[in-house]
Amino acid sequence: MIINFSKRLLKLKVVRYFFTAITATVVDVSVYFLAYNYVIQKRDMHLDLLTITAPTLSLGISFCFGITTNFTLTKLFVFKESDLRTRYQFIRYIMVALAMLVLNYVLMSILIRQIGWYPTPSRAFAAISIGVLSFTLHKLYSFRVSNTEEIEEP
Repeated sequence: MIINFSKRLLKLKVVRYFFTAITATVVDVSVYFLAYNYVIQKRDMHLDLLTITAPTLSLGISFCFGITTNFTLTKLFVFKESDLRTRYQFIRYIMVALAMLVLNYVLMSILIRQIGWYPTPSRAFAAISIGVLSFTLHKLYSFRVSNTEEIEEP
């Protein structure tokens, strides 16, 4: 009974999407933690005219790892019926992901600077909070199917 329920649940696209998103988020947040604490060592980067804070720099590093993981898993396990070429999927995916990055940055800034949360929990909360919007945009834009009816899996 539990196995049958699990199989039916995994056939749902939204469940597979959130499973892949959770996996990519774990990669992202883990890389964020490692970058912030051990690579950057919680130090801001001071350039001539600009200072990049340690949380912002860590976000940029973790974003690269998270987006690569998420695109690959999403393409292979969630939206495999999309008939767009992979390069167009990736370009669209990046566009949506960059918009989500801006939302993550804004939310993290509020959580860290205004509310006083620690950077790593702020990153995790921000990533989880935009999941529904991200799924919708990827379904309708990044991995769309050109005909009006989606192909459902048997």
